[in-house]
Amino acid sequence: MTRHGKGRAAVWTLAAALIPACWGASSPVMAAAPLSPVAQLGRQLFFDPGLSASGRQSCASCHDPANHYAPRNDLAVQMGGARLDNPGVRAVPTLTYKDEVPDFSATLENPDESASGPGGGYDWDGRMASVAVQSVSPLTTPFEMANPDIDSVRARVRRNPDYVRQFTGLFGQDVFATPRQVIQAMGTALAAFQHEDSSFHPYTSKYDYYTRGLATLTPQEQRGMALFNDADRANCASCHTAGIGPGKDGSTSVGQFTDFFFKDVGVPDNPQVRPPAGMGRYDMGLCGPLRTDLAPARDAANRRYCGLFMTPTLRNVATRHVFFHNGVLKSLRDVVAFYVTRDTDPTRWYGRQPDIRPDGTRPDGTRPGGALPYNGLPPDLRGNVDRDDMPFAAQKTGGQPILSEAEMDDLVAFLNTLTDGYKPATAQPK
Repeated sequence: MTRHGKGRAAVWTLAAALIPACWGASSPVMAAAPLSPVAQLGRQLFFDPGLSASGRQSCASCHDPANHYAPRNDLAVQMGGARLDNPGVRAVPTLTYKDEVPDFSATLENPDESASGPGGGYDWDGRMASVAVQSVSPLTTPFEMANPDIDSVRARVRRNPDYVRQFTGLFGQDVFATPRQVIQAMGTALAAFQHEDSSFHPYTSKYDYYTRGLATLTPQEQRGMALFNDADRANCASCHTAGIGPGKDGSTSVGQFTDFFFKDVGVPDNPQVRPPAGMGRYDMGLCGPLRTDLAPARDAANRRYCGLFMTPTLRNVATRHVFFHNGVLKSLRDVVAFYVTRDTDPTRWYGRQPDIRPDGTRPDGTRPGGALPYNGLPPDLRGNVDRDDMPFAAQKTGGQPILSEAEMDDLVAFLNTLTDGYKPATAQPK
């Protein structure tokens, strides 16, 4: 069953037309408001490596503010642990533009009136219930900041007299009574920092200025935007919507470049990234290994969730160095090419499969069952990979890609307009 369709693109087009009216055609970027005391504490915590077991890793180590709160390096996963020698499980996502994320629901309503489906929540698998919960989870994750337990975190905080003063002043004298109270206070502070500091949601890309009437897209960028929105061609807007999405608490969300839903696009396996020992061979997103409530072992019907990962925002995507949940691709141009040629040239992305010819058939001419050669999932689950939505629906092995090389370049040019920090040209004096 197809989740997206032309209705989504129509919503995007309508919302794009309304954005200048919502923001004001000549409204300047709003000045940053001073941070509250709780958010100031959150900022201090965010940059403090002393909260990690290694003493060398802070939130900012992986979520670098110099790269829009995403990693600045090109590692598929980041290193953590007590000696910073323990590889992570998934590529580190950006922390920007999280304010509109709805709560996770297996049946989140789709605003384009197509079928509902799993959506919302935080992290690649939506298992985190809030920014606060997500922010403190690395403190005790073995491949991240690696404290053995939350009591160890409380001890680290209590060793800092400045923290003791701030925590008791902001959260009460009994905040250190239990480790859980300290962790909850830390989550509150870290979330306040991310919500209040405009650098986490600046809306200062060229695209934003364009929607305000303060910048002009080049012909190439305009062509790329048209392809992005074309439901019969690239169809990016069906998932990375710039229009109205579910929003937080049922409110509308404009310009997030994600619909907050989960999808399996057949991401190729990355042999350099594996779940921790005992968690199985494959990373199956919603149904494991890090998320356990939707595991097939609990309910066989959960098999339909295997391989589904959160649709990430495309804001600042051009500044990323690795892509997809396993960091398997290293350039934005390759990502676009993957979407366009996944099934026309599968060996380019998945390699030669055992006993499978380059055209995807067996030596006897028959086609394997399931959805081979999508090697990011076990063979019996590869039917979860999307083959119904464009551009996948138009792809046949050995066929002509739906976009030309020049059109792929146009699409990348438009995606570059989503990078924050654009400086619009000022009016020249007469």
